Amino acid sequence: MPPTRRPSTRPDPDPGDAIVLEAPELLDGIGGEPALRVVDRLQRNGHEAYLVGGCVRDLLLGRELHDLDVAGPAPPEVVEALFPRTVAVGRAFGVVRVLSHGQDLEVATFRVESGTRDGRRPAELSLVATPEEDASRRDFTLNALYLDPLTGELVDPVGGRGDLEQRVLRAVGDAEERFREDGLRLLRMARFLAGLDLRPAEGLLEAARSCRAMLARISSERVLDELGKVARGERREVAVELLARADLLAEAFPHLRHSRLGAAERATLIRGVRPDELLLALLDLEPAVEGRVDLLARTLDGLPLARTEASHLSSSWARLEEIRSLPAGASADVDAARLARLLRGREGGSALRLARAWVKTLGGDEVRLDALEEWASSRDLEPAPLLAARDLLALGCPPGPGLGSLLRALEDEQLRGTLTDQAGALTWARRQLELDPT
Repeated sequence: MPPTRRPSTRPDPDPGDAIVLEAPELLDGIGGEPALRVVDRLQRNGHEAYLVGGCVRDLLLGRELHDLDVAGPAPPEVVEALFPRTVAVGRAFGVVRVLSHGQDLEVATFRVESGTRDGRRPAELSLVATPEEDASRRDFTLNALYLDPLTGELVDPVGGRGDLEQRVLRAVGDAEERFREDGLRLLRMARFLAGLDLRPAEGLLEAARSCRAMLARISSERVLDELGKVARGERREVAVELLARADLLAEAFPHLRHSRLGAAERATLIRGVRPDELLLALLDLEPAVEGRVDLLARTLDGLPLARTEASHLSSSWARLEEIRSLPAGASADVDAARLARLLRGREGGSALRLARAWVKTLGGDEVRLDALEEWASSRDLEPAPLLAARDLLALGCPPGPGLGSLLRALEDEQLRGTLTDQAGALTWARRQLELDPT
């Protein structure tokens, strides 16, 4: 059973900064018991403890929760002493990970930060005692909300709840100062505005534009991670347009070409692709660009992508180029084996979606794409092989490159429909080996 609710240990809260929510059982049914137990143990040992940040924001919005973070004045050594299983993931920043009932929870000590060494990490850090002090170093007011889940008390030092109700995204304190502390907040701004359907507070986009050079100091890994969150978020096309409006797109992704599309066109393009294809949509390489395949290769080489993801993007783009070059009657005039290899698998699906997104954006022949999709859906593009390598070796085919070529030629015939069973495939293979014993 979750811990019983107890009076808050926070002394004499001001009426204006503490609100008791109507339903203290806010975490019931969402896997919040480990967080409740952590908060309860801290409070029973005389330390304030709250849920803080995005989880409180999403709780008030009725959105699905992901990470539950706990914060309070207890220093790291106290947290480590109270909980038997901890990992000091960010002890220098006052953060300890507590393993509680099968769940990892970050417990952070209230702190204030000043200055920046590298556009990310603070130059100075001091531990403090109150949520009001801790709130001063957070990015946006809607992420500076503190909830005692045992009593339902909501502490709102900087007006985050009011901004949330007014659907406004506002920086804590001076917006330029917050952005200069961590340039990644510029991308988070666009993600929050779009994903939460908010409007920027007065001057927020102007402050972001003036700080855009900060993005050059952020690692490509962090930028791509944030781009991934944008890609998976709601209304991702709006987030990208906000980045463009604040002149952040080219700064965030220096390897990518600056877009020549208008807002409506870009929204159409991005809306038509899946999250893992957003990077290709952002490349904005129109068919008339010479050397675009080489440019793509250089771009991907310059990004910290996993080898498998880079290979997927490169292959998807190459297939998109081939789809663009097909004649009007492609499904009738192109060899069926070539067409099947072009359209099948994850890369084939990506290429078709990108092709359709470009057609919807700039105009073109959707009828041809309809025909290609209909052709692909009416066939098995990846049939089980009729023969394996061992079958060809048993027939006398020597190992080596010739074996692979024969297997590919066999699959070609199968994709064309000229070979449909193993007996026919064996007869075909014997004939090939007699004609070309090597």
